[in-house]
Amino acid sequence: MDDSDQVEVKIYVALPERLKEGKYTLSWVLNQFSSDSIKIIITHVHIPSKTIPISNVSMLSFSPQQVNSYRKEEREKAEKHLNDYISQCTKAKFKAEKLMLVSDDVAHGLVELISVHGISNLIMGAASDRRYSKGMTEVKSKTAKIVMEKADPSCQISFICKGNLVCTREPLPRNLNQSASMPTEIKRQNVIPRRSSFNPNLHGGMMSRFPPRSPIRPSHMHSDTDNYSIDFSEGTSRSEAASSIASEDISSNSDLLSMNRDDDFEVRSLHEPRLDSQGSTHEQGTMVDVCANLQADRTKYRAQLIEEICKREKAEMDLVSLIQKGEETKSAYIKEKQEMEFLHKQEIEMVQRQLDFLQEEYKQLQEERENAAKEEVLHKQQIEMIQSQLDLLQEEYEKMQEERDNAVKETKIVQSQLDLLQVENKRLQKERDNAVKEADELRGSAGRRSPLAFSDFFLLELEQATENFSNSHKIGEGGFGSVYKGFLRNTMVAIKILHPQSLQGKPEFEQEVAVLSRMRHPNLVTLIGICSEKSALIYEYLPNGSLEDRLACQGDTPPLTWQVRTRIIGEICRALLFLHSNSNPIVHGDLKPENILLDANLVSKLSDFGISRLLMESNTNTLVYRTEYPRGTFAYMDPEFLSSGELTVKSDVYSFGITILRLLTGKSPINIAADVEDAIETDSLHLIIDKSAGDWPFVQAEQLAKLGLRCAQVRRRKRPDLENEWKLVESLMQTASLSVSPSFKSQLDEKGIPPYFMCPIFQEVMKDPHVAADGYTYEAEAIKGWLDSGHGTSPMTNLPLPHQELTPNYALRSAIQEWLLMHP
Repeated sequence: MDDSDQVEVKIYVALPERLKEGKYTLSWVLNQFSSDSIKIIITHVHIPSKTIPISNVSMLSFSPQQVNSYRKEEREKAEKHLNDYISQCTKAKFKAEKLMLVSDDVAHGLVELISVHGISNLIMGAASDRRYSKGMTEVKSKTAKIVMEKADPSCQISFICKGNLVCTREPLPRNLNQSASMPTEIKRQNVIPRRSSFNPNLHGGMMSRFPPRSPIRPSHMHSDTDNYSIDFSEGTSRSEAASSIASEDISSNSDLLSMNRDDDFEVRSLHEPRLDSQGSTHEQGTMVDVCANLQADRTKYRAQLIEEICKREKAEMDLVSLIQKGEETKSAYIKEKQEMEFLHKQEIEMVQRQLDFLQEEYKQLQEERENAAKEEVLHKQQIEMIQSQLDLLQEEYEKMQEERDNAVKETKIVQSQLDLLQVENKRLQKERDNAVKEADELRGSAGRRSPLAFSDFFLLELEQATENFSNSHKIGEGGFGSVYKGFLRNTMVAIKILHPQSLQGKPEFEQEVAVLSRMRHPNLVTLIGICSEKSALIYEYLPNGSLEDRLACQGDTPPLTWQVRTRIIGEICRALLFLHSNSNPIVHGDLKPENILLDANLVSKLSDFGISRLLMESNTNTLVYRTEYPRGTFAYMDPEFLSSGELTVKSDVYSFGITILRLLTGKSPINIAADVEDAIETDSLHLIIDKSAGDWPFVQAEQLAKLGLRCAQVRRRKRPDLENEWKLVESLMQTASLSVSPSFKSQLDEKGIPPYFMCPIFQEVMKDPHVAADGYTYEAEAIKGWLDSGHGTSPMTNLPLPHQELTPNYALRSAIQEWLLMHP
């Protein structure tokens, strides 16, 4: 056949909805054929859902519109998935279409597709890919078996599994026994041989058979004096055609066969020369012409007869198809009618239930309305009672107003007396300062843990310093009470007022006074004094708030750098070593970033000793404090303290470990140890380090992480002694000090002097520290010389100073003198 006469061959490929489930079958087809004259029909049987997955309720519970809408969405989704197959075919340069049938069963749907669309070649899966084996020679799936048994016998079906041809069901061959009843010329027809399998190398990948299946129809006919030849389309079953001709027109065929025999005899006789009694040859020539005409007429009539037989068979097949479609339409109508009746019944029941529910609601509303009317009457009575009470209160208010006027007069008298007391207080303050100096000089002989002197303030002084405890002065609040900022005796201080109704306030107040009155340390908050009238504690004021606030960047403050965080770790470690070094160690018991305060130079100081405990030696020769009610912050509390109620110095070590990990990562303390441990094991520590602190040196970060994990061990006996870890912490502090700004480079000098003891101007240990308007502390002589020389800006920030007043920092001076006594 010429290229111009080539027919586009359609290959029907039955595939599941998703590409990943049918990719091997499609791949086999794309590899077996050439795209020159092949068109792939993606065939899919869609099974509608019986339930809606969201509610898992049967379709019968919904209205027909809802069911149709959902099924329409299902079909659209299925068609979108089939487009993936079309894309694969397009990439392989194949023409492709999709054909989808909606049915309740895949196998019967495919059988129906083969019958309705006259499919003569189908390719489908033999089994699921996971059931494939190299020795597989027969179909495994139930669907494939049903299609093999029930599909039209004239359809050739190839079964594929995991990209391999398992087997092929050949079309039903022609029944040769019927050939005896066929005319001689039909048995001698030129039949195109049928191939039993695909040959991708023939005609550039074309199949050797044309796929369209149709009733017997001649593609072309011709006649001559010797024979009669018919060519059939390859998709037509010639055995069916011969059988149809023999069965439907047997009488015609018998006459035609008899005619063939007679005509053949006459033709042979006429071709032999015969002479009559007169030897005339003219008559012989005339007879030959007559026979030739008869032969031509016979051939013509036979062609017309076969054409009529073909038309009749096609009409009968069309009639059968119409009857079948009518039956299917009738069945579908009956089924749909039954479904609609059932749905209608369901809707009626649902409406009835809704009506019952609305009736119940209506009854309830009626009852509520009656109750509301009764309550309205009661409200009116209550309003009348309240009005009478308001009248009484008005009279009492007028009396109180008179009493208030009298109190104002008395207040003026008290104010004048207060002014006199303030003058006397200043005189006493000077005497106290002199006494403090003398006590500091004599303290060396008493030892560092002897009780320290602190002031006892009047409530009136605190009210003046805080404008009667105004909210504008409040800087913190918690379960213990409130903290206010105030200017007291020429010094900026923080005043903690304990709640009077707190059951634990008084013991915590006494405990904190007992601890802080016996010790001084650069990294412990300095207790300046107390107010017994108000149960108030007066501390040195630390302007940068708590470490927790700085980690959260509260108030849009910049994040703490990794150098500052490393230094803070070292300072807290040093403070804990100081507390634990007593013969009877002191355990803080509530170490956390909220209780670590920062001064103007970001130097850390441990505060809030309300639940701290003095450890005594137990019967087991261990320093321990036992309680039935463990207290503290859960995320930072020693797990063994929670379970056993035994508080030891290792409890502070656990809290210190969690604080280290917080400074390193900036994460929540909940499960922080497990997160850091996983990061170290998976070499992903760099992913959880707090990037806002700057570029941590990896070695330094890893050492801090491991130190924090050692301290935060669940078992107390596995936690290290801080004395053994101090050298590591000290080296990390020195490494960090090499990278900080000049104001922090003097983290530790050769003698280990804390940097906040150093005057920023003289770079010497301060003897008389004073606070300037910029918040920094300087040696009095240095800052006075700076101001007297005409400078109106800060020596540290170079910003204008709002005023040139200086305030003595007695707390820092006391701490410096205490430190000098310990480091002669």
